[in-house]
Parts: sequence; C-alpha cells; structure tokens
Amino acid sequence: MLRTSTLIGALALAPLARADLATLVAGRDGTLFNDPAGATANGSGPVLIVGRAGGAASAPIRRAVLRFDVAAALPPGSIVNSAQLVLANTGGNAGARTVEVHRVQQDWGEGASNTTSGQGAPAQAGDATWLNTFFPASLWTNPGGDFDAAVSAQLVVDSFATYTWPSTPLMVADVQGWLDQPAGNFGWLLKLDVETVANTTKVLGSREAAADAERPKLVIDYTPPAVLSYCTSRVSSVGCVPAIGWSGTPSASAGAGFTIQLSQAINQKAGALVYGLNGPAAQPFLGGLLCAAPPLVRTPPQGSGGNPSGVDCSGALALDFNARIASGVDPALIAGAVVHAQWFSRDPGNPAGSFLSSDALRIAIGP
Repeated sequence: MLRTSTLIGALALAPLARADLATLVAGRDGTLFNDPAGATANGSGPVLIVGRAGGAASAPIRRAVLRFDVAAALPPGSIVNSAQLVLANTGGNAGARTVEVHRVQQDWGEGASNTTSGQGAPAQAGDATWLNTFFPASLWTNPGGDFDAAVSAQLVVDSFATYTWPSTPLMVADVQGWLDQPAGNFGWLLKLDVETVANTTKVLGSREAAADAERPKLVIDYTPPAVLSYCTSRVSSVGCVPAIGWSGTPSASAGAGFTIQLSQAINQKAGALVYGLNGPAAQPFLGGLLCAAPPLVRTPPQGSGGNPSGVDCSGALALDFNARIASGVDPALIAGAVVHAQWFSRDPGNPAGSFLSSDALRIAIGP
C-alpha cells in the first residue's frame, strides 16, 4: 500500500504555481530592405528596422518579420485570452510614427547576415529579403513580403523606450491559429502605416540583442485545457508502460462522470491515485518520477485485476473523480481548484522501491 506519509517524508519540494501567462522571446526575425536585387538582409543582427531612410539610401524602405513558437510554449487545446507584442525602440529617427503588425502568409527564413548598419548586409543563404523568403531561390509572391492587409495591431512609437502593442481580437486570432495549426505559423510583419516619408525609421531590438530587455517578446494570457497529461511513466519490472487516461469532464457539481484511468498496470496488484493541489513536479522517486507537488492525498487502494495468474501488463485501475468531489471527503476539491494527479501501483520487482508510477494529469475542476 502506498502511504501519503511515505511520499511526503521522502521529499521536500516547494509548491509550483499554476501558470496561465506565457512570455515568449522571438525564435526567428529579420529586416527586409527594398533592394531591387533582393540581396540585402539582416537576419542575425541585433536590430530590426521599420520605416523609410533618408533620400541617399539605395534601398530606403525597411520592414521587419518575426515569429514566435506558440505551439512549443502553450499546452494543446488552450484558449488564448489576450496577446501583447513587446518591442524596444533603441534607435532611428525622431518623431512619432505608427508601426503596424500584419500576419505573414508565407514561410520565410533567418540567415547569417549580421550588421548594426541601417543599410543592411549582403544576404546569406536562408535569409528573408525584399524578394526572397529564403535567399537566394525562394521568392515572395509580392516583393516586400506576403502579409494580410488587415492590421492585427498598431501603436505609435516615438521616443526611445519599450512599447507594448495592446491585445486586439485579430492578434488573439493570429496567436490562437498558430497554437491550433503550427504549420501555418509564419509570424508577423512590422511596417509603418506611411512608408513614403523619408527619415522615419525606427530601430527595434531583435532576438539577438545583447540585453534581454531589448528582445522581442509575446505575452500570452491563456486558459489551459481542463485536463492535460504531462510527466513520464516508469517502465515496470515486467516491461509495462503504465498510462494515465480520462473520460468525461471534471466538475464540482456533476456528481459523477469524470473517470481517471490507468492501463498497462501489472495484473493482480494494488494501486491508488495520488493527487495534490500545489502544482506539478518532476521529482525522482522510487526509480520513477513524482509528478505532483506535496502535500499529497492518496485515494483508497484498489486491485488492478487483469489475468488471474502469471505476471503481465493486463491490470487496470479507475476512479470517478467527480464522485470523490461530490462526496465531500476532500473539502479542497472545489470549482476553480487545479489538481495534479498520478497513479501508483505495486511492482514487487522494482529494485528502487516496489511501486510503479504513471504519467500524470493536470485537472482544472469546473463548476
């Protein structure tokens, strides 16, 4: 039998807070210069430039492209509530200018071109340029970048400072789309609303900026899915890979219908669901991982069933967690609570401690 006191005594782990706010640094960016040959770029330099340079410049118009890997940062199935773009204006011409954000419609690259000069550098393989998505072969359909004409967001940039483009319905839609369909994430293009006036450039920090405060960031407020699997199971002494699963929806009022399951358990062994309300963990324990931060609660043990003889992976466990909520046995299980749970079951052949641990679930209890 797995005892809560055994788990708590074995670990001294600080609680981990629930996180519904993600701050992403751009994973790719660059500047497009309207060089007629498409041979000028700045893919890996420390700055991005938007606007129009002085009359002496051979390629006066500058636009910037940047991309954030949303799908790598947010759990699948999350709902994006708001999205804010944060950029540092570190140089360029004086005067207030409106910088627009547009969703890019074709993939593009970041090559090794690198300069702090406003005139750019010779384009390198894979760079996005005014003509090329990936220099020197792949082309934009429209020189200057293929982007949605709709303005996802806009903001007046004036003095040297850090600016936050406020969340808009279109920005939220862009980010939600990148989460749900990562293959269509080509990022945003930044440009001035008026590109015909000379000496209007704004210099912004790129992801290669030396100071973290100058790097482009995307701040996303999101609601994770009600149930999310995470952590890693321990392979049992007989080769079982236990897997946690669920059916139904967690609810403080339903009374039943949200079942947490375990498959691939060792047959004819006792097991129990263990859970906590202090966040996730990944703490080594009994040869596997403890995936919920203490203090922990253990549900009553039950038998895994399966084949009545021999030793194999036919065992299974199940618990209706909504019924446990409704029973009132744990007053902490209320609407809005976030529970982290995993199964432990007997594995006498485990040299690290006779128990087998599953992967885990993050459970947000609904009304």
